[in-house]
Amino acid sequence: MKFSCSTKDIATAVGAASKVVNAHTTVPILSNVLLAAEDGKITVRATDLELTLEQAFPAEVADAGAVTVPARLFSSYLGNLPAGSLDFSATPTRASVKCGRSNYDFHALPADEYPPLPATVRGSELSIAGKRLRDGIESTIFAASSEEARGAVLMGTLIEIEGSSLTMVGTDGYRLAKFATTLDRGIEGSEKYIVPSRALAEAARNLGSAESIALSALGAQSNQLHMHAGNASITVRLVDGQYPNYQQVIPAKFDRSIVVNTAALIGSLKRAELVAGDRASMVKLAVADSTLVVTASSDISGNAYEELEVEQSGEDLTIAFNARYLVEVLNHIRCERTAIEFLGPLSPAAIRPLEPLEAGQQLYVLMPLRQ
Repeated sequence: MKFSCSTKDIATAVGAASKVVNAHTTVPILSNVLLAAEDGKITVRATDLELTLEQAFPAEVADAGAVTVPARLFSSYLGNLPAGSLDFSATPTRASVKCGRSNYDFHALPADEYPPLPATVRGSELSIAGKRLRDGIESTIFAASSEEARGAVLMGTLIEIEGSSLTMVGTDGYRLAKFATTLDRGIEGSEKYIVPSRALAEAARNLGSAESIALSALGAQSNQLHMHAGNASITVRLVDGQYPNYQQVIPAKFDRSIVVNTAALIGSLKRAELVAGDRASMVKLAVADSTLVVTASSDISGNAYEELEVEQSGEDLTIAFNARYLVEVLNHIRCERTAIEFLGPLSPAAIRPLEPLEAGQQLYVLMPLRQ
């Protein structure tokens, strides 16, 4: 195996692939990335057996072949090379790189020991603009659970497809994020997938800048999702389970609401949280006379009190939230003003941008704390 390529191209591809590799794997070959050279291009692939990332870039291929090299070591080395070109050659057990006046040898493992690509039996294919999918991913996956004890289902993000409509939902049981948008090419009927949120984060990072992204289910049981754009693709094993009925969490109607400056509320909540200081980070929001009063108290830190002008509809209300959760929701609203709707001090509140994103509609639901 022998080829020449741009240092930037190979560093970018190997760097992206190394993020997929599980640093704690006990299987040596899974610590490596696969490099395959043929037909004027290099394909770089990494997998942890649940998530597979593959990227390709152009190269001058002198001898076709494949080899695997240590992912993190090779990525770190490439990331420190100057812009230019390099020459790569390999045997099944050794990879050599020449760049300028430097020469490096790396231990390698044979390519035939690397796990093959997932099954290629495809279901219906749909496509979506890269920006829409990226915005949807960024708007929802933060709300999914990060605790393995909560189970794989809540660590995933629900993708619902019906005709030309796509809805993404993430929840950890305390907060819920929903994003609705349209597809460039839809399907007949409907589909539901629970996708590991980590895989969607990789999709946003590696595919999100593409003009269009194609998605299709793979495998005889349709238990994998394939996402492809340009020279990059991601295949992930879907979560097997029943996603919570999120529609039941969203109140059918609200009887009061406020419109508030997003940045001002974030600042008030961050300062009040410093005083709250406890694990629940409880802050109280009191709405009266078109004024929102943000308070927090602690026997150790003291008391916080801030006032914000708001547009108020409906009766006065005092409600408590986890400040950290509320700030995280507001951080994903890219709009100068935010609308918050209430039903009562113990009912979930709905939070949405006053002006929806061009790419889709955001909705957030947050459970209150008992005061």
